[in-house]
Amino acid sequence: MGETKRSRTRLLAQEQQYFRQIKAELLKKHDNKFALIKGRQLLGTFNTPEAAYEVGLARLGNVPMLIVHIQKQETKDWIPALQLGLMRATVQG
Repeated sequence: MGETKRSRTRLLAQEQQYFRQIKAELLKKHDNKFALIKGRQLLGTFNTPEAAYEVGLARLGNVPMLIVHIQKQETKDWIPALQLGLMRATVQG
């Protein structure tokens, strides 16, 4: 189970890095939209994070995917399962 968690962490880092690489180009035509990214592939841009999530769910199934707001100033990544109440997270320490 630990390897799965590490794999997911690596995949998320890869997706975030890919977004940073294509961000300037996305800003030209898709400013203030939401990008759906899986691995190193842009699956589309959408007007809302919910629309991106629905398409991701339909195309990929219930798997980790990155949905990120395309804007000049960076914000926190949107984690659909947390935002939609499908998963809970607690801080331990």
